Amino acid sequence: MILRNLITHLKKVFRESIALKWDRVGLQIGDLDSGIERIMVTLDIDDEVLEEAIRKKAHLIISHHPLIFDPINNLTDTGPVQKKVLRLVRENIAVYSAHTNYDIMPGGLNDLIVEKMGLKDNVPIDPASCSWCKFVVFVPPEAGEKVREAICGAGGGRYGKYDCCTFNLKGFGTFRPLEGASPHKGKIGNLSHAEEVRIECIVNPEDLQDLIDSVIKVHPYEEVAYDIYPLETKFEGTGTGRIGKVTGIMTVEEFLKNLKNLFGLDAVAWISQKKEDSLKNAVKKVAVVNGSANSLTIMLASLDCDLVVVGEIGYHSALEISESGKTVVMIGHGTSEKWAPSGMCNILEHYFKENEIDIEILKNIAGFTPWRYYIG
Repeated sequence: MILRNLITHLKKVFRESIALKWDRVGLQIGDLDSGIERIMVTLDIDDEVLEEAIRKKAHLIISHHPLIFDPINNLTDTGPVQKKVLRLVRENIAVYSAHTNYDIMPGGLNDLIVEKMGLKDNVPIDPASCSWCKFVVFVPPEAGEKVREAICGAGGGRYGKYDCCTFNLKGFGTFRPLEGASPHKGKIGNLSHAEEVRIECIVNPEDLQDLIDSVIKVHPYEEVAYDIYPLETKFEGTGTGRIGKVTGIMTVEEFLKNLKNLFGLDAVAWISQKKEDSLKNAVKKVAVVNGSANSLTIMLASLDCDLVVVGEIGYHSALEISESGKTVVMIGHGTSEKWAPSGMCNILEHYFKENEIDIEILKNIAGFTPWRYYIG
């Protein structure tokens, strides 16, 4: 598949439009006309990952963390990022990043982490609203079902646990075919009245172009009349972090032991106002933020939960949260996101299979680089 066409799919798969405003997501390096037959998925693009991609002849690297985050003022071999960019260009390997959009999207990294932790009834800590569109098309009654199927098949009317939600209204339209026209009904030069059905639905912006193309393909009219309205209503369903309930009865100490085993850690860092006595406290609700949690300090301090698990956080932020009576646990930025590559691979494999896209997907062997704990 040509990279240009693949990027259209990736924008939809990883909900590129919901990335946080400060983030650097999407295609970062690549010739849009190059062919892509093999993808490697990774957390970071370090030297080891780059060598593996070259060795395995990957045409595209999809990383969770963006390779290019801060602006690059020159492309010389004087800096580590610049060196990688030059090497990737020479090897004709494209780079695409799915960062905060993959974190917060439904079925993304946040959801994957809390699922593995066994938390229930999970909701976003900081819910995000998404902009949607309303799509309206006019169609003759006899073609209504076919057009409606095309709308639903392209994601129209899909929200939450519902799909194919449409509104249909019967009416009539007028038209006069002029010389050279090829009308579905009516005669050249005569004013015609035609029964029509107005079909409307909400649609995610990432699905809009596919929906339009699908409708035009099956619509019987020479010129398809459709409208697109940006909606003022904001639809939730995404957001930073998750908060959920612990299954069964568990103390802080038991939760920390389970956390160590789950993430393969020798130790975890934790802070609490009551120090050692906190280990005996019951844990009923847990908040989880992968990566850095500093920007959520005030929100985490005010949450109704017993324990907060973060990738990384500053000392003063952790202290502020702990003073609200919670235990704060830090497991490491990379560790908290170690499942990103496998989660992204699963999403891609499902999407490629469903859409008959023949591209090989490789999860990189190098994985992430964890902090090592010296215990002596």
